[in-house]
Amino acid sequence: MLALLLRHYRRFAMFSGGLALFGIAELSILEFEISTIGYIGLFVGALVISTIVGLGIYKTVPRYRGFLEISGMSAILTAAALFYLGKFGEMGTFFAICAIALLGALTALIWKGLHGRYAHKIGTETTWRDRYSGHIPYPARLVWRHVVPGAAEPSDHCTGMMARYDEDDEDEDTVHVTFKGRKDRAAVYALTFLERDHPSSCRFFFQGTEADGTFVDGTFSLQTTTLDRDSCFISCVEERAGMSIGRLLERWFDDALGYQHDRLLEILEKRYGDTYGPNKSTMMSAE
Repeated sequence: MLALLLRHYRRFAMFSGGLALFGIAELSILEFEISTIGYIGLFVGALVISTIVGLGIYKTVPRYRGFLEISGMSAILTAAALFYLGKFGEMGTFFAICAIALLGALTALIWKGLHGRYAHKIGTETTWRDRYSGHIPYPARLVWRHVVPGAAEPSDHCTGMMARYDEDDEDEDTVHVTFKGRKDRAAVYALTFLERDHPSSCRFFFQGTEADGTFVDGTFSLQTTTLDRDSCFISCVEERAGMSIGRLLERWFDDALGYQHDRLLEILEKRYGDTYGPNKSTMMSAE
């Protein structure tokens, strides 16, 4: 659970912070006699409760995780409006109820705006660029094996979602991969390798259909720098076009490459933890 919070800290910070701020704004217009310390305590309590609720929503319906950041944005906007209007006099219960309705309406409008037809049209003309780098306490050759498609069995891929890997009959640099989606959905891509220098660098162009039916294309590159016999430093860059503005925003909150880094560390620890890595056995360390 902690790992989920750390990887999605942007999403939960937006959702929890927004709802906590909205709750304080609601209390302020109802004019309860609460001290500054009391408001701080209530804000912290609302922050904790909102985080728990957000985790529950994410675990229950991960497909709609984008709802969390959008409702958080709506809550911040609504709270800002309440604090501003509060300067002009008493507001009371009626305005507090209206604020809840405004929060719901804003959430629906922003969701529609980010995932509607025009948002998709704008998104197809926008290229998403994501990068991630970090230290890996395992040899570069093992990183290559679990990151580069085709270097091992599909089930060994660091995403844990690759279902098929088929070489192209006409182009030796092109392969076809299928990634499992939720339920019966799947994402299918054609990858064309532009560079393969084991185990230092890899770059490929991809195009295909996402699990939700969206056609996307882009490039992915991996660079590894050997630090010593048992560790390396990796740098990944992904560019992707074809997604709606909503999906681009959701991908930023997902920290997609950071998530893949976590998955890579998990599979490396599971497969090679006794020989390499921070938890290797003392017998192997002595050798």
